[in-house]
Amino acid sequence: MDLLQAAWMVRNLGQPVSALKIDKNQSIIAGGWNGLLRKWDSEGDCEWSVQCSDRIESIMCVGEDIFVTSGLDIACVRNGEIRWSQKLEGSADLLEFHDGKIVSTSSVYDIEHGDFMESGIWEFTLDGELKSVTRIDEKPWYIYSGKELILGLGRPRCGAIFDSEHRVLATNSPVTCGVASKSGVIFGHADGTMSNEFGEELIRFQTSIESISFLDGMAVAMENGDLVFLGKDNKKLWDTKGNIVSTHTLGFDNLHWCGRWNGLSGTIEVRAMDGKKISELETSRPRTSCAIEDRVVFGFESGEVILWEKSLFIRRRDSNTTHEESHNSDLAAKLRSLRK
Repeated sequence: MDLLQAAWMVRNLGQPVSALKIDKNQSIIAGGWNGLLRKWDSEGDCEWSVQCSDRIESIMCVGEDIFVTSGLDIACVRNGEIRWSQKLEGSADLLEFHDGKIVSTSSVYDIEHGDFMESGIWEFTLDGELKSVTRIDEKPWYIYSGKELILGLGRPRCGAIFDSEHRVLATNSPVTCGVASKSGVIFGHADGTMSNEFGEELIRFQTSIESISFLDGMAVAMENGDLVFLGKDNKKLWDTKGNIVSTHTLGFDNLHWCGRWNGLSGTIEVRAMDGKKISELETSRPRTSCAIEDRVVFGFESGEVILWEKSLFIRRRDSNTTHEESHNSDLAAKLRSLRK
């Protein structure tokens, strides 16, 4: 199956893509390494572009507004115009909407010591008024808004913050990533542990966990390029090795989409729930990805934004399967005739 031929939309941002978001109207919002923010509507037509201060790290939609962390700033964009922006202390990182407020994290990196030295948790109103800032020694690597605002932390304390209260998790290893599942927040740790918000260890791997995606199962990407898919009760259903996983997501039809990078070129691999590879595409470096019910989108170093839509993808896949079955049937008939 030709994965590029199965794409519903191919666009180009004109600079490396650093962040993506699909909004409630199925519009695509892409942010670039040089600060460009662009929106395509659900039909693939460009609605607007706006230049932000620096690399777009995170994108979040709240009502009509789009919030981004961009370089040192957090900015609010509406209809292609920047409504307001505020400078944070250090790099602006994560975004979440909690209890009616915009929450952003920032971090300061110490080049001499090669580690993050201070972070901030900032709360703004929707109109950009700063309500509070909490400074901590750890960098938050994951943020989630549920009944509580949860932040997974790096060194020195590790663990997580739940509505301003620090709690110890199942391991004292730094949190590297997280994902919201049906049973609560799941954390990945630098020592290979996967734990939950209740302080329980779920499973332990031999390598640091880089990222986790969740749908009807969990796909866990390791620092060394290993990819493991877990089903019910965290039972391993399949695993595969390869180049470093730069981004991955679970999308429609329970398919897993994985972007890999070998230092020179990239690939997109699409696998079924049983781990069988359905298709593969050579690309530039896959930088970021996201998915909703019937759409999957990837952003690349080349600036390309490629979107796959469920109905078109399934038609192409089924057509390819029918063609292969017909081809195999013809070969079998030729072999039978040769045996006569």
